[in-house]
Amino acid sequence: MNGKNTSKMIVNSILAKWPILILYAGLMAFLFFLCILYNIKIMLIVDLIRFTLIPFFLFLAYRVYHEEKLLRSLNKAHSQGQMLTIKPHGLTEKAFIEFFNRLQQQRIQYERENEEKFKKNRDYLVMWSHEVKTPLTALKLLAENENEVASIDVQQQIALAYHQLDMILTYERLADFNQDLVFKWYSMKEIVEMVIKKCAVFFIKKQITPHIKIPPVQVLTDAKWVSFILTQLLMNALKYSHEDTFIEIKWLSNRLEVNDKGIGINASDLPRVFEPGFTGENGRRQNSATGMGLYVAYQISEALNLKLDIKSQLGVGTSTLLIFPQKNIKH
Repeated sequence: MNGKNTSKMIVNSILAKWPILILYAGLMAFLFFLCILYNIKIMLIVDLIRFTLIPFFLFLAYRVYHEEKLLRSLNKAHSQGQMLTIKPHGLTEKAFIEFFNRLQQQRIQYERENEEKFKKNRDYLVMWSHEVKTPLTALKLLAENENEVASIDVQQQIALAYHQLDMILTYERLADFNQDLVFKWYSMKEIVEMVIKKCAVFFIKKQITPHIKIPPVQVLTDAKWVSFILTQLLMNALKYSHEDTFIEIKWLSNRLEVNDKGIGINASDLPRVFEPGFTGENGRRQNSATGMGLYVAYQISEALNLKLDIKSQLGVGTSTLLIFPQKNIKH
């Protein structure tokens, strides 16, 4: 705080003491009136003013000094994110300082959490940017090493880049995700077939066959975001499945199941698969996982009032379950 602001603060503090000055002047005037009324010597009131005036102004000066010190400490604590440690004078100041410190503590905690969240988001976006570069780098290498690049290879890498970009944009929208929900009745089979078509290039490239076993059932949901969840589940199943196998997508009772015959998930990793940034043993082995796909899918399923669950056995395969509320299903 500069000298100009300090001087202004002191002047304002002095001007704020006008009620006390008026009270003192009024009291002296009242005593002067009593002296006249009861024929008391005026010197008595003169002596009273003489002996009380200096202590009175010393008291005012101390109050101004204390308030100036309190305000200076308040500004410093607010700007530097610190607690007020000044000793309070009276119950009002004590209550004010305690309230300020509580707010300051909440502010510090909020800023710390925001900073941590920003750091995580930055790390995730950097990680995803590398994932987007992967298919682009693959296309570049194919173009450099081959005069003619197979259409299926180009389609796969482009689809993979689009998928990663879609993941980034969806992750950024999670904060206000509920504003983009439109619930209607949709055919579950039509949703699945649309997602299968979207992922067709990956099925063809790995020679994996989709087995669809879905009866004529309708669900009350948001088709766009159910498709996003299902796409992520299928991408995971395709990524960790062996070639020349099949992925089964079937409907049982009130749930959609995606079953693969892939490498499976370690039992110790299963409880953490929905945590942000967790890649597990499979992700570390392949060194090509962000650990965010299932996290985003889980957050969306929560917003849709769905339950996402995973069952897996290492070396046997994985079953991912998307469970719908019974009231949102009709046959």
